[in-house]
Amino acid sequence: MKSNNERMRVSLLALAVQGALIAMCSMPAQADDEEVAALKNPTSTIEIGAENVSQSSAKFGEYTGLNKSGGKVIGNFSIRGGDAYGDGNGTRNWSLNGSNLGTTSRALGASVGNQGSWNFGIGYDELQHNLWDSYKTPYQGAMGGNNFTLPASLLPPTISTVAAGTTPVGTDRASAIAAINAVTNQVDIYSTRKNGKVSAGVNLNAQWDIRFDFNHLEQSGAKLASFGSMGAGGAGNPQGEAISILPNPTNYKTDTLNLALDWRGDGAYVTTSYFGSFFREGYDRVNFQTFAVNNAAGVSVTQTMSTAPSNNFHQLNVSGGYDLSPATKLTGGLSYGRNTQNDAYVADAYSMVLPAPVASLNGLVINKHADMKLTNQTSKDLVLSAGVKFDERRDKTPSNFYAFNALDGSTAHIAYFANTPLSLRKTVWELAGDYKLDSDQHLLLAFNREDVRRWCDQYAVNVPSLMPALVPGATTTGIVSYPAGTNCVVAPKSYDNKLGATYKARASEDLNLNVGYSFSKRVTTSDPNAVTSRIGLNGNLNPALAAATLIEGQNGGDFRGFYPVFDASRKEHMLKAGANWQTTEKLSVSMGGKYTLDKYDSTYGEQKGNSWSVNLDASYGYSENSSVVAYLTQQHRQREMTDLYRSPYLAPGAASATALNIPSGATWTDTQKDDDTTVGVGAKQSGMMASRLELDEDLTYTYGKTVYNTVFNYAAATTTGLTCASPQFLTCGTLPEVNNHVIQLKLSGRYKLDKNSKVAVGYLYQHMRSTDYYYNGLQTGFTPSALMPTDQQSPNYTVNVVSASYIYNF
Repeated sequence: MKSNNERMRVSLLALAVQGALIAMCSMPAQADDEEVAALKNPTSTIEIGAENVSQSSAKFGEYTGLNKSGGKVIGNFSIRGGDAYGDGNGTRNWSLNGSNLGTTSRALGASVGNQGSWNFGIGYDELQHNLWDSYKTPYQGAMGGNNFTLPASLLPPTISTVAAGTTPVGTDRASAIAAINAVTNQVDIYSTRKNGKVSAGVNLNAQWDIRFDFNHLEQSGAKLASFGSMGAGGAGNPQGEAISILPNPTNYKTDTLNLALDWRGDGAYVTTSYFGSFFREGYDRVNFQTFAVNNAAGVSVTQTMSTAPSNNFHQLNVSGGYDLSPATKLTGGLSYGRNTQNDAYVADAYSMVLPAPVASLNGLVINKHADMKLTNQTSKDLVLSAGVKFDERRDKTPSNFYAFNALDGSTAHIAYFANTPLSLRKTVWELAGDYKLDSDQHLLLAFNREDVRRWCDQYAVNVPSLMPALVPGATTTGIVSYPAGTNCVVAPKSYDNKLGATYKARASEDLNLNVGYSFSKRVTTSDPNAVTSRIGLNGNLNPALAAATLIEGQNGGDFRGFYPVFDASRKEHMLKAGANWQTTEKLSVSMGGKYTLDKYDSTYGEQKGNSWSVNLDASYGYSENSSVVAYLTQQHRQREMTDLYRSPYLAPGAASATALNIPSGATWTDTQKDDDTTVGVGAKQSGMMASRLELDEDLTYTYGKTVYNTVFNYAAATTTGLTCASPQFLTCGTLPEVNNHVIQLKLSGRYKLDKNSKVAVGYLYQHMRSTDYYYNGLQTGFTPSALMPTDQQSPNYTVNVVSASYIYNF
């Protein structure tokens, strides 16, 4: 993501400098011939200046490079030339450009070309994504590196993950906290992208041309990630579990290549192209020390986590169009892609119960795409279209079983899972018509059908059995090899029919209206007997357990009757309307709204949801050169969900002094609401002081919140009268509101010194206040058991930015 934000040329200083501006010599107005010349000749611009940021904040300067307090250089330029401009008859042109040169979001570029013959360009840009400036850690190691160690004072057994009543764990909680605080350091977390590109094109003749693009991207820095680790038992056996949140390096290099051949004929065109992407990971793993140990053990284990694997992607594309007749046009395209990945596995030997059956994934995914669209306008009042799109992602990676220890190291949690090469095919059919009822009215009708199929080509079938070595004497009650045809997905296919209509009308010369409605019905074919890779058969996590221990009614990791929201059967209604009204010559008003209602057929999972949004903005030109605008946007989203708490096939859970009773088949209902509001006002003045001074002002307030509420659909209490809402549990009720408030004031001013020069001044004020209870669990002394604290804070800041620059046009 690239965000090129223009620097604010604000004039909070306008009152202070206005006297000086008025005193400056008045320049004569531009002559008409100068305005004509400006249209024929390119305008080049150079801007240089300075700006000052009052406070450091990673969130404020997330993409702009203004994350650190202090002064920065403003540098922008755009220079163009060539004999293609002016009164000459040339065809050559060139350009040089640069933006945000004083920040970490800088960009540079150059291009040269001969119109209708050839072109060549180069470019370079950077973008630093500033993520965290409140992250703290006792780990030692460079941000962006792949090796993290603990200081000697925190090596085991200083902290233990198995001692009762300790957070993050330790037989003496206070001393453990003191030991952590003594060696904790604040570390800025950011990821930097440096991108270089080359492009070229050659027109061979009036019909043929060749285009070429090459892009080289280098990424460095890191993003925070959770690193799970095993503790070591007294005999060196895995035991215990701990979590460290560490900078996961983004040491990547990606080369992308586009090569295209274009042909244009009489009523037809064809483009053939090749796209290649080559991703390389600089590290194959991250090494880190775990603080998790058994009380009886005095050892620390350096463990590893693998990084994103290197991979290659090749794709061939063909697209084109043909005019079947003056009224009928046909367009379409085909593509075939091949994605491969075969980096060697990285795994700690003690984490594997048995060696992996293969040394690498040998991953292969084939992507196919086809589309075609037919458009007809036999009548000037009616446009008809029909189209089809086909996409297939076919995963042909071999599937194998892998036997490894779960992180907690318990012998009851030996994992025996198969990798799942999930394939997906999607076909979309489209029919649409646009009928002009009269000169002021349009009616649009559209029908779409989407068919989706999911499957696995080969799912751990006829693979070498690991069961005898894993569990000596194992019988057929355990998982050895899936039988041919085993389904790997609980929602193997679905279809979605959608019918929509939109009416547009010009009610008068000053008023335009539109209203639309659509209905969508998605029907999913589900297979509750599917065997998902991380579950096995009917919830049996351990292949050594006898069949009698299986939890009846549970499969695919979900209780029967539960369907995830993204593939559950659903009916959706959507209504939208809008209006644009030029009430007077000076005042215009625009408004719009949208409402969506979803209902699901699931017994468990999401039951229904709705969302709505309204937009309103108005503009008033109170003079020839001055105007004011006001705007309001509000959005609301709500979902309701019911889930099973305890299987109806299990006996009720009895209450005790410290535990709530749980009836057999108990359920709970959850409601989540999201609300966002933005309101603002802006103004612009120009033509002041003999058309030399321009001012802009904008004030915006944004507020967003999320509310989460859970209700038990049964009476639950301990034997001492505590309920789910009691502080000891807090498993029901309304959680604290997650919210953020942002106030922003922007002021800018530009004063024209002469026909080529002007000065710009700017001021930006931005205040953000946010609260999120999630961060409470990351504070030292309050983390969940076996989590190393990071002391990260929900973003809050107040920043002032003042800028001044000189702009020269020529």
